[in-house]
Amino acid sequence: MEHNEKTYAALSNELIALIKKEGMKSGELYVDFCPMALNDAGANWISNHKEISNPYFGKKMLDCGEVKETIN
Repeated sequence: MEHNEKTYAALSNELIALIKKEGMKSGELYVDFCPMALNDAGANWISNHKEISNPYFGKKMLDCGEVKETIN
C-alpha cells in the first residue's frame, strides 16, 4: 500500500504543477493536503470540491486534511 501512496502523491504533484502551468478556462480545483500521509511526511491531492475526502486513509480518516490552495 505504501508504494501506491507514494505513486499517487507523485502523480498528484505532477498534475497540480501542470494545471498551474497551463491554467484553467473555467471552474475551480482545490489543492488539498494531509499532514499524516506518507508516514507523517504529508501529501497533496487535487479535488473538484471543497469538502475533504482524503484518498490516503480511506474511510477511517476520510476528513483528515485541509484545502491549501484554490486554482482558478
